[in-house]
Amino acid sequence: MRVWDIHPGYLSRQSLLGEHAEIHALYSIITKNKRGYSGHPETKRWNNHLDLLVLRHNLVVKEITIRGFQHNSPLTDISSIKEGKEKEINPLSYIDLPSVQFDILHQKYQKKGQKGRIPLPVYGTEFWAHHKYSVMARGYQYYKNMQGFMNNRPNLLIIQDNNLIGKIQRFMKMPISQRALENVLLHLWGYFNKEANQDEKKFFFALNNYYVKIKVIYDMSVKYQKNYLLHSTIFADFFPE
Repeated sequence: MRVWDIHPGYLSRQSLLGEHAEIHALYSIITKNKRGYSGHPETKRWNNHLDLLVLRHNLVVKEITIRGFQHNSPLTDISSIKEGKEKEINPLSYIDLPSVQFDILHQKYQKKGQKGRIPLPVYGTEFWAHHKYSVMARGYQYYKNMQGFMNNRPNLLIIQDNNLIGKIQRFMKMPISQRALENVLLHLWGYFNKEANQDEKKFFFALNNYYVKIKVIYDMSVKYQKNYLLHSTIFADFFPE
């Protein structure tokens, strides 16, 4: 039983669907006070963080949808009313640090010939490249902060760079800014300025729905083989479930 703490875009099809099943199992154990697996480390760490478990589920579902799978098993956050208790404020603990999780997946996927939508990073700069547009969508100031942080620092192996992982993951927990998102969408569109035809340009700029716009960007990334964009976490931020 495992719920990963890294972006689900890194997970292979098998790992992604497996985590989704594990989340539902944990949710059932916690909400129904089941004894089975009640002592498992994953159950213990999520027991007072049902709200975060639901958020993780929803992110996994978006990634599942990107991969072309259907989903019809939503979860509801009932942690605030469970036994009439207030939500715990203690942070969610790790069983394995994210850097270790990357190492586990590297070894596992190498043996089984599996891969995710986003390639597992080897170096910290690759991890940042995957998350940069998601961070930018939280606020351009956060993006600039990260750019400054990345300058003049050693390009460490991802398994050695928990500092970088933690910093980016903290930004990823921040709310999306509408103004920043508009800037990100224009930035992403810049990758297609030369290739997009007039109908595609007209259609994109006539759209007002951000979810539809990000779906269009994704589809065009596939059409025009923009792997740099396809390997971004940004799509799971907004992809309609």
